[in-house]
Amino acid sequence: MAFRFKASKYKNAAAKVPKKDGWITDISVPRGLSSQGNHIKANCHHIAYNHDSPGGNILGILPLNSVGRQDKSTPLLHAHADSVTDFDFSPFDAFSETSFLATGSQDCSVKLWTIPSGPLTESPPATATLTAPNRRVESVLWHPTAENVLGFSSDRSVRIWDVGTQQEAYVLEDHNDLVQSFSWKEDGSLLATSCKDKKVRVLDPRAGTTVQTGEGHQNVRDSRVLWLGEKDMLLSVGFSKMRERQYIVWDPRNMGQPLATETLDSNTGPIMPLYDADTGMLFLAGKGDSAVRYFEVTSKHPYLTECQPHMSSEQVKGVALVPKRAMEVMTGEVNRVLLLVHQAIIPLPYIVPRKSYRDFHEDLYPDTASGQPAMTAQEWMEGGNNMVTKVSLDPKRRPAAPSKQSGGGPPPAAASTRPVPPPSKPVVQAKPSTQKVEPVSSVPVEPVKEDRKPQPAAVQMPKPAVAPAPAPAASNTEVPAKTSSKDTATIESPTEESAGQKGSYRKSVFLAGIATSKFRHLKCTTLHRSTHIVNIRNLNMSLFGECDGFHANPDRVAVPLSVTGGQIAVYEVSQPGRLPDTAVPTVQNGTTVMDFCWDPFSTHRLAVAADASINIWNIPEGGLTETLTEPEICLRGHEEKIYCMKFHPTASDILASASYDMSVRVWDLSAEQQVFKLRGHTDQIFSLAWSPDGQYLATVCKDGSIRIYNPRDSTRPLREGDGPAGARGARVVWACDGKCLAVTGFGRSSTRTIFVFDAEDLSAPLTTVDIDESPTILVPYYDEDSRVLFLTGKGDSQIFSYEVSTEKPYLIELATAAFNSPHQGVSFLPKKVCNVKDVEFAQGYQLNKTTLEPLSFTVPRIKMEYFQDDLFPDTRACWEPAMTAQEWLDGGNKAQRTISLRPSDMKPLSEAPKEAPAPKKYESYNPETYKTDEQKKEELMRAMGSKLELKGDPLPQDLFEGVDDDEWDD
Repeated sequence: MAFRFKASKYKNAAAKVPKKDGWITDISVPRGLSSQGNHIKANCHHIAYNHDSPGGNILGILPLNSVGRQDKSTPLLHAHADSVTDFDFSPFDAFSETSFLATGSQDCSVKLWTIPSGPLTESPPATATLTAPNRRVESVLWHPTAENVLGFSSDRSVRIWDVGTQQEAYVLEDHNDLVQSFSWKEDGSLLATSCKDKKVRVLDPRAGTTVQTGEGHQNVRDSRVLWLGEKDMLLSVGFSKMRERQYIVWDPRNMGQPLATETLDSNTGPIMPLYDADTGMLFLAGKGDSAVRYFEVTSKHPYLTECQPHMSSEQVKGVALVPKRAMEVMTGEVNRVLLLVHQAIIPLPYIVPRKSYRDFHEDLYPDTASGQPAMTAQEWMEGGNNMVTKVSLDPKRRPAAPSKQSGGGPPPAAASTRPVPPPSKPVVQAKPSTQKVEPVSSVPVEPVKEDRKPQPAAVQMPKPAVAPAPAPAASNTEVPAKTSSKDTATIESPTEESAGQKGSYRKSVFLAGIATSKFRHLKCTTLHRSTHIVNIRNLNMSLFGECDGFHANPDRVAVPLSVTGGQIAVYEVSQPGRLPDTAVPTVQNGTTVMDFCWDPFSTHRLAVAADASINIWNIPEGGLTETLTEPEICLRGHEEKIYCMKFHPTASDILASASYDMSVRVWDLSAEQQVFKLRGHTDQIFSLAWSPDGQYLATVCKDGSIRIYNPRDSTRPLREGDGPAGARGARVVWACDGKCLAVTGFGRSSTRTIFVFDAEDLSAPLTTVDIDESPTILVPYYDEDSRVLFLTGKGDSQIFSYEVSTEKPYLIELATAAFNSPHQGVSFLPKKVCNVKDVEFAQGYQLNKTTLEPLSFTVPRIKMEYFQDDLFPDTRACWEPAMTAQEWLDGGNKAQRTISLRPSDMKPLSEAPKEAPAPKKYESYNPETYKTDEQKKEELMRAMGSKLELKGDPLPQDLFEGVDDDEWDD
């Protein structure tokens, strides 16, 4: 049978089960769910599920990117007076972050709801109510192509409503018993039903007739029917006479005999089918089962080919398929199934394995439904059968939302007509999209995208034509007005420190109106092989996304290993060369390592987050000679796994940690105890960072918020603002002496993005710059002396760099360093290790799969015999504490001393003698020196005359007396 799989792209697609911290947990799910619905649905923005309540009348509504434990106080949707039997999101949500939801209930009604973007803060009112004739509603399903057309089944009928006018359009009553399910054909021209009378029917709703009828499952228990996309095939699932679960494949044009009938098993739970028409992937999950079956559907016998099923540790109560436009396409995700289980929702992404996910795999992603209606309800009722438009899933080709400021509104196909209830009823209008799109007339010129693929050269120079401009919307650029050479100026920020102090050299330079930087031509060099550490074995390349991968200090490097026991290898940088093939001594933590970091004030102290504990290790002088198994200190207090830690930048023995328990805790290592517990997060905390002076702590969270805390003053945030949205990760660092925050995250299309915020106002970013499309988070490092922000991610082969400024354009692009192969990460060292004689302003280590290589970042200069004091201000001695932990806890804010990096044998560049300017070949006009041709001729004559001028002595010929005239005669 192997020949049937040769052409399949999805035969090896397998469910990648997330760890439990990737589930949505602590939600209340009813124990008994007996209605015909799937009990959970999703669109590109939200997840809805049946929430446990005495009357069963409540739905839980969560953002699609939710993860982790849910707050018990989150408001719910109080939908009906009786149990909610089924619900469905409108498929037309392409240009709105709100969701339009229809719910059916045992109270004989269908209600329509507008769900605002983000987490639900209060239960919204229904925008409209449709009634059934004294019978409970069984199934609810939107029309797949026409806007505002909704179908629902009740008792022995299927009813079609135009919800825009709130009028019932069609009633299909050709059934002899309860209608158990129905499904629309992909173009919306027909629908199929399964009935308790054991028949499967195909009906034409606009004609009100039954087109085909087939003998279905011969047991009255729950059955479902599903139209298989554009294929002329139907699938029904139900029970046989022997109470065995089975599926039947039908040709809807001739249902006298099924195409195929297969028995699955003898379990008792009704089967819930899900089908993806783009890939032909079919998922079958039974209520109460612990398995999700996966089939490939073809148009030829055997029609359904079963692939590897997913075995879950939880019993399934409901299933939903996430729309294709919400897939993480840069990770090979072709489908995502949501499993509703006891007190949790498990996202189950199906991944097609590929060697690399750096590029978009177009063969895996055919164009998918755009999320826009193909026609209005009236056009469909008049006989239209238009198909919805399709869009590419390629992040580089996805269409943007139409302009809201152009005056023309959205295109006709996208115009959304929400149902408007009679004037006597309250109306809740859908909130407009918050995405800002400039009108065509004001859209600035888009810069040419730079090719960021690795090049043979060590450095790729940025294109200086366009600089990013400050604006909340991503990828905004600012085109300066045309200026002459006289417009070249140097402007110093008024917020900078006074002359002579640290920071006085920092100036934003504008050449012809374009911002530039003294570091724009920075160069990254890999140092000689004699300084490398090679033959690293068993490197752990699957760490959690919040971990930077490895950490270095001036004396040693800590590298995680993929061996049991949570082991970390420590290599001495003073002992480069080839490591032995045998096992090396390690720090053994006994459980999975989540994160680790070096104490900035001690090159011997290593902090490791191991599950819910923090282990503090003391590395002996000279390095490890044996494996360490007992930490010096073990801190416990977090309730769940710790995944992020940061030492205080100025006070010794102060450490902050973030955990899946959604808290940040501050520890005093000298007292071996917790001193603060910061609250206010509603989801996983992606990253945290201390301000340069150590007074404040910034966090970026999965709930889409950035928060700034003053830990000694309050356990609640001092300021909050909207940060990067999504569940893929984010990082935060302080910049510009604590005046700004630089945040890295993702845009809407897997685009890695930098956001710069004013630390005093987090309401909107100062600027937003897109970098590239990649699935890995950009890990930032900020050099406070040069104000250079370095960015790279796991698996990248580049290091991007920008200068951060408090003035427009806030981010100035610098040269990009490119390497021949991808690395696992980069770790930077303190400023004191830099060789300023080579104009080296930053130094770090690059970890590859088997090697550790030192990197040097330099700036090309001509007068290298002088100390470049314009590049090297007095630096903060960040390797020395300014105070003890107790002094900081008592309210101290001491600053670290600053030192000069100038060697004693070098003079500063500012004291170098001024050289006379070289003469230019072409002088420009100067009225004081310009002479006309007549002036030049007169000067020449005067000069010649002065040379012939007599100085008082006669000429020799003037002394001759001559001869008489008669002497001339013969």
